[in-house]
Order: sequence, then structure tokens, then C-alpha cells
Amino acid sequence: MTMSASSAHKMGVVALTLVTASNMMGSGVFMLPTNLAGVGSISLWGWFFTIIGVISLALVFAKTSLITPRDGGIVAYASDAFGPFIGFQTTMCYWISAWVGNVALLVAGVGYLSYFFPELTNPSYGCVAAIAILWGFVCLASFGARVAGRAQSFTASCMLVVVLGVGLVGWFWFNPDLFTQVYNGTGKSDASAIMSAASIALWGFLGVESAVVSSGQVKDPERTVPKATVYGLLIASICYVGSCTVIMGIVPHEELVKSAAPFAAAARYMFGDTAGNIASALSIIACFGSISGWLILQSEGPRAGANQGLFPKFFAEVNKNDVPMKSLIFTGVLMSIVLAMTASPDLAEQFQIVILMSVFASLLPYMYALISLPIIMASKKLNKGRTFMFYSVLVVLGMIYSIFALLGSGSDSIFWGIVMMMMTIPMYCFVAAGKVKHGDKVLYLEDVQPEQND
Repeated sequence: MTMSASSAHKMGVVALTLVTASNMMGSGVFMLPTNLAGVGSISLWGWFFTIIGVISLALVFAKTSLITPRDGGIVAYASDAFGPFIGFQTTMCYWISAWVGNVALLVAGVGYLSYFFPELTNPSYGCVAAIAILWGFVCLASFGARVAGRAQSFTASCMLVVVLGVGLVGWFWFNPDLFTQVYNGTGKSDASAIMSAASIALWGFLGVESAVVSSGQVKDPERTVPKATVYGLLIASICYVGSCTVIMGIVPHEELVKSAAPFAAAARYMFGDTAGNIASALSIIACFGSISGWLILQSEGPRAGANQGLFPKFFAEVNKNDVPMKSLIFTGVLMSIVLAMTASPDLAEQFQIVILMSVFASLLPYMYALISLPIIMASKKLNKGRTFMFYSVLVVLGMIYSIFALLGSGSDSIFWGIVMMMMTIPMYCFVAAGKVKHGDKVLYLEDVQPEQND
């Protein structure tokens, strides 16, 4: 009786599928139609490769979590397989990806706000507004996850109304000639355009690793987790591809590539100005409403890192509401700097710069986590049979896609990403020094007795 009662509270395939889909479909989708319109209708191939790549990533992460349950997720796997320096580098990149991603949410929210206040399209005004809104939400986050999270279900509902509304109903207004008007708008080769679309599309799936739930919360996790992961990803994919495609077939290309509020523009073409106003208002609520909750979530990585001696101690210092405020203020300053540095007359261009920075920062942890699986399986003597071959193929597919998306992120993103990676090398000296001070081992070598000379 005890076992059946406890199993009744565990998630099955349907429940876990819904959790996975909702984790995927963040409010960052709201600017994707504009950025993909700049690539052209060839972006459908980008979606195709991204969906295959992301399914490979998700299944590999799910398998790793089942054979090596660890707090810290993909960051922990990199440490297990490659050692403390790679663990530190992965933690840094993952943290940077998280707060840069939140900058993109702010840019998207200000874009939809400019639907009501056109002066916000001015880079200076838009930047000031985004920074002011950011610090307002930092203050809200200081009251704790409970206060910050109360509006999450409401804001997610607003997002679903807009994305599903336009993505499903919009097909009645879809014009195939408008969709195929521009096949490749990048001015580069088709292969280059597809790689660019794949990098942009990956933004919609960042956080795919959050879909992997610990086996203790799931019925029959060996079967349930992979199934629910694939089903959830397919639901999110249909919503993403459907809404982006239908908007490209409703809003004229010249207008869409410059639009700061593509879903609102599509609603206006479908039902008139009032519908455009409603869609824009719901989009603003969805973008801004989730920021305080995401701010707290982004502070959890460095908080855990500080407790492990990887980050400075102040990242782990909390206020009376158990919120690491010094960490939030520090990342708030960094986010303000990024907002100021990327400020552009074209909000869609600013959004694209920010998401490509975030995508690059997340791809390095993803690649380390992918390669961790065969290393961990080999160490546990699981490197034989069909299961190992199946996951090895998925690792190869995931790596090919990651490199594909990396190349598509553009030379600027690659340049700054490499600079970021190189900076982690001298930074680790301070981490190692701190570990030595606390008596921790930093050289993972077996003690070898020196040879005695005769």
C-alpha cells in the first residue's frame, strides 16, 4: 500500500510531457518571427535541423541524469568527466548564458512596449526604459521566490494565448506567396543562411536540460523521461514553427523584418488594431512577468558555485528572504552594461545580437555535457550493446548540430565567446588558490613515491 500511494504522486508520461513543453516555451519566442524573417523562408530548414539536434541533446541529458543523478545537472556532468577546471569553465559559461538570456527578455518586452510608446524605438529611451524595468524587478526579486513566482502561471497563460492564438487561427489568413516572397534574405549562401537560422531557432529551446527531471519524481523513469522529453519538444516545436511560419505569411516581409512586435502586427492584420493592442499587452505581461522569477533562478548556479568554492563567497550570501541579493545586484550591473553596449536603432537587431551571445555561451556547456555521457558510461562499464551504440549516435548528432549552430552564430559571437573562454583560464588560478587555502585537493594525481637514486 505504501509503494502504490507514493507512486500515485509521481508523474507519468502525460504530466511530464506538459512540464517539458511549458519549460521549453518561454517568453523569448516573441521576437523570433522578426529575426527569422530576416533569414527568409529557408529558415524552415533551420527549424528542421534544430529540432533533430535538440531532441538528441535532450535524450543524452536524460540518459546521463538517469545513470548519474547529480545536483547541478549538465554542469556537474562536465566536472565528473573532465575535472574541476572544465567544471568551472562550464559553470561560468552557463551562468553567462542565463543572465544574457534575461537581457533578451527585457529587449523583447521593450519592443512590445514600443507598440504603445513609439518613442521607445529610440535606442537611448529604449535602453533607459529596459534598465529601469530591470532594477524594478531586481527589487521585486529581493522579496523571495514566493512573491516573484506568484504571477508565473498567469504570465505563462498570456504567452500561450498569444502564441497559440496566432499560430493556430492565423492559418486562415496565411498567404503562401507572402511566405515565399523572400527565400534567402541574408545575402549569403543557402548553407550559411540555414546555419544562421539554426542558431536563432536554438534560442527557443535553451533550457532543454531543465526538462530532465530527477528519477525520484517520475514513474518508470527509464521509459517515461525519454518519451516525455521527445513529446514535449515536439509540442513546443509545433507551436514555435507554426507561429513563426504563419506570421511570415501574414505580415509583409518589409514590415516584419523591422517589427519590434511581430505577434501584435500579425494580430492587427488578422482582426484589426484592437486585437493588435491586446496581443501586445499580453506579450508585455508574458515577457516582463517572468523576469523576477528568472532573476532568482539565474542566481542559483553561482550560489551553488560559491558553496563549492568556484565563485566568490558573496554569490552565496542571502538576505532574510533567502535571496542572494549581492549576486543579483552584481548580475544586474552586468545586464545593464550589456543593454547599453548592444543598444541599437533596430530592436530586432539588438535582440538578435543578445540571443546569439546567449546561444554561444550555452553551446560550450552543452558540448561538454554531450561528451560526458560516453565517458561516464565507459567508467561504469556500460559501454557495450545496443543502448551504448544508440546514445553514441545521439552524441554525434548533438555534437554536429552544436558545431553547426556555433558556426551560424556569426563571427562576432564566436570572437567574444573565445575571449570569454580564454578569460576562464587565468580566473581558475584564483579558484585553485581558494581551494588550497581551505585544504582542498587541486591536483588530481595519485601520490607517487619519487625514485631513489643510488
